Amino acid sequence: MRTGPRSSLSVIFLFSAALLVLGGLGFFFWHQPAPPQGLGDRTQWLAQGPSLPPFSLPSTQGTLTRESLSGHWTFLLFGYTHCPDVCPTDLALLASVSRFFKRSGHPAPQVLFVSVDPQRDSLSVLGRYIPAFDPSFIGAQATTAQLSPFTQSLGVYAVLHNQERDGRGNYAVDHSSTIFLFNPSGRLQASFQVPQTPDQLFHETQAILEN
Repeated sequence: MRTGPRSSLSVIFLFSAALLVLGGLGFFFWHQPAPPQGLGDRTQWLAQGPSLPPFSLPSTQGTLTRESLSGHWTFLLFGYTHCPDVCPTDLALLASVSRFFKRSGHPAPQVLFVSVDPQRDSLSVLGRYIPAFDPSFIGAQATTAQLSPFTQSLGVYAVLHNQERDGRGNYAVDHSSTIFLFNPSGRLQASFQVPQTPDQLFHETQAILEN
């Protein structure tokens, strides 16, 4: 069977297209940043993480928006001031990490604690609770509706058991305990599962910032 000019041109076209696709894929993977060295199995690093949808939260330092995450690194975590264990432990952990950064001569990431219990965590309550760990830390409130952008992008959740109160009227809140790290472009760069030691979290964060 003889191959006509059109068939030959089709073969050449398909071959050229395949080369372009392969070249594009090679360029893409070649320019993807390599993950930092020394990250533990409780840390997830993202080459190109998502940015958050627009949001607005009242905080101890004014209204916070998506733009509040731009221009600097930010640790973001969720909890509530009546939390008996995880929240104070995580805030103490980040306070230690911040001190390590200051001793190293490098600026520490901003720390933003978002309360998922606005019924009890007024801004005045947060204003007393959060600075006890570090005066630079920021406390913010989030209702269920205001938590929606974080649920969509980060999988954050919060369940208030306010119908199950103890003798003093206290109730528990189930919530996400992950610590998120956003880069200066406002994109999620890494997430840390707790518990972690201050030294471990400091060195892993430092590796990410220097990558």
